[in-house]
Amino acid sequence: MVKATINKEHYACSVTNGAHEVIVDEPVELGGTHKGFAPKGLLMASLASCVAITLRMYVDRKGWAVDKIEVEVNMGIENAQNIFLEEITCTGDLTEEQKQRLEDIATKCPVRKILTAGNEVRSKVL
Repeated sequence: MVKATINKEHYACSVTNGAHEVIVDEPVELGGTHKGFAPKGLLMASLASCVAITLRMYVDRKGWAVDKIEVEVNMGIENAQNIFLEEITCTGDLTEEQKQRLEDIATKCPVRKILTAGNEVRSKVL
């Protein structure tokens, strides 16, 4: 469970899971105060961090020599559909075969699975 709370300050939201808190906001040009990630940026951050963690777990389990993993995510639109574009950079000594395997492993990240599955959001105002 996560909970977002917004008061009258445009548009800074406090988002908590009970143990941690982040601020989500809109940029100034959209009327916000730019105190934190914009909602779409936070969605992209969720995907990028999940891919990075998934790859780190795999690399560590395999004992591969990777010092750093960077995952950059951007969003685009193709054929009226949202597309998430990932660029993954691994700093270390990897073969082309290992890099290909990491591309496959990136598709196994739980956030990616959620984003690519058919989903439904239901709202109820209390």
